[in-house]
Amino acid sequence: MIAFRLTAFAAAVLLAWPGRVSGQAGALLLDSGIAAYQELDLAAATGFLQRALSASGDAGLTADQRASALSYLGAAAYLQGSADSAEAAYRRLVVMDPRYALDELLFPPEMTALFARVKRETKVVHVTVPPVVRFEAGEPAYEPHLVASSFHRIVVTIDARDGTAVRRLFEGLIGDSLDLEWDGLTTQGDAVEAGRYQLRVESQGPAREPLRVVRVPLDVSVVLPDTLPHPEPPSDSVLLPERAGRGPGLEALVGGLAAGVGIIVLPSLVASDAQLSGTRIVVGSSVAIAGVFGFLRNRPGAPISANVEHNQAVRESWQVEVDRAADENRRRLARPRLVVEAGEPSTIGLGAP
Repeated sequence: MIAFRLTAFAAAVLLAWPGRVSGQAGALLLDSGIAAYQELDLAAATGFLQRALSASGDAGLTADQRASALSYLGAAAYLQGSADSAEAAYRRLVVMDPRYALDELLFPPEMTALFARVKRETKVVHVTVPPVVRFEAGEPAYEPHLVASSFHRIVVTIDARDGTAVRRLFEGLIGDSLDLEWDGLTTQGDAVEAGRYQLRVESQGPAREPLRVVRVPLDVSVVLPDTLPHPEPPSDSVLLPERAGRGPGLEALVGGLAAGVGIIVLPSLVASDAQLSGTRIVVGSSVAIAGVFGFLRNRPGAPISANVEHNQAVRESWQVEVDRAADENRRRLARPRLVVEAGEPSTIGLGAP
């Protein structure tokens, strides 16, 4: 009793001079409320605990302290015969921490049973996401962690800024907890564009009616990857001429005709008594005809088959490299690196501010 009075006196002093309230004011009010509860001064306990919960800023309670304050506030209300107030305090506790359980060593079975029923009937999900994640689109690297107060149906989506669903991550029943993955892709399999999105978690009732929605803003940045350069086409030094020039054909023609004429005419010019024979005419004509055939075979502009095949192989090899670079660049551009930054969650429905 003396300890309770000293604690209560200290808390009263702090409340009397609010300008001097320190960062421990909320904690001192909590201690006073617990002490009053233990002395069964339930009205005083309720007052201290409510003031402790309303403290803000540096004087406010930590998450663990708020949970303790709500558990004692519900217990005080229950002992005063106010079941509704007890349930309201317990419901606030469940919304704040879906996994919380009353200490069975501190509170009697009827209170823990009431808390368990409230927890079972309160359908909420606590969402935890990493503050910043960097990953390549297509990798399931963004991992929200969900904790549920009780067994119920949820729908989890990634929504655009206008509320349009970009990707549905999960739809079904959640029991205790659930780990999800998002690869940064839309329902169509494309990487999301840079912009603002939201992770939306909707808790639903038995008829799939929305009970509570948690929204986590996501700011997505896109970092485009480096692409491969376009292969240069084959240079002239690699390619061979595909058509004959004027030199070989003309040389064969001129040489053949000159040789043929020489065989027929030259003996008569050297020896005046030389007779033109049929043999010389046949031989000279054959040589001249060979020159004509040589000209026709190597006439200017005639295709050179071996060179054409060589150049075709070179060009096909270059085209293969072009296609390979284009395919790789398309793959890289379709899977850019994403930077996803999460903001502060907001709530609609139960537990909303």
